[in-house]
Amino acid sequence: DTKLMDCILLRHLLDLAQAKLAVASGLPKNNKTFRITQSFLWREALASSQTTPERVQAAKKLLNAPGLSLDAATKKFASSDSGMKIMVQRPSVIHDMGDSAAHPKHVSRDAFKKIISQHTVAGNHNGLHAILDLVDPVTQST
Repeated sequence: DTKLMDCILLRHLLDLAQAKLAVASGLPKNNKTFRITQSFLWREALASSQTTPERVQAAKKLLNAPGLSLDAATKKFASSDSGMKIMVQRPSVIHDMGDSAAHPKHVSRDAFKKIISQHTVAGNHNGLHAILDLVDPVTQST
């Protein structure tokens, strides 16, 4: 479904951008920090600010900390009010829509079986069915 994939990809784009801003602002403690952790660190750094304007101000303060040298793309982005508002939005509509698309509350067993049958690596079918039986066991009568 294209609409669902669009939601997932927009969330991914948001994570990539938040991770880039986290790195630019010096938030990760080491270079081996994963992108998802970097994105989380960015959101956590802004958590004490309650309103969007406060979070935008806090984000700009992080990016303008003494000793930082931002690349041209990050400097340009930091001057985008609309981009910064999306980057600091809480709750994040884009984040929530992506999560809902990627992790729906309920998927029927039949839907999973159909997806497994369409999976391009036939060698994975038995393993995927085993996973499905673990997650959604078939009730067997005795």
